[in-house]
Amino acid sequence: MLPRSRLQFAAMTSLPISPPKPEWSRLVSDSIKQYGGWHTYLKLIEARAAYPDDLSLRGYTEIVRNTIVRDFLAHPKGLQAVPKLSAEFLTNFDRFNLSAQEGYLISLIDGRLDLQKLLILSPFDPFNTLFHLAKLQHERAITVPQ
Repeated sequence: MLPRSRLQFAAMTSLPISPPKPEWSRLVSDSIKQYGGWHTYLKLIEARAAYPDDLSLRGYTEIVRNTIVRDFLAHPKGLQAVPKLSAEFLTNFDRFNLSAQEGYLISLIDGRLDLQKLLILSPFDPFNTLFHLAKLQHERAITVPQ
């Protein structure tokens, strides 16, 4: 006689079982402390592919974007700072994979216009303009002297 084994089956349902959602607050704060805003932002963008309907993920992405822009404006000159194209960008501009918005903002940078004037000339809303400029600075396409 064969020994009786107890088999346990999961309850059957026609509804798909969604994976547990990550604890974004802890993950984001730890990532910002360890790696900084840009690394965290890029990881959140990657996570949106896995969790496209997660509203808290979208919220944390916007919080990190706000942090990046706040850090970009934190230097002493603020909106009076004059961005310049970097030597790396001028010598090897094809290395940079610019979006249309970033390319347009690059075309406005002449070494004389400060951030406040760029915000006026830019057709994009002020926050997105500053975010794209911060991204260009992070990628070393522009420099914003202190």
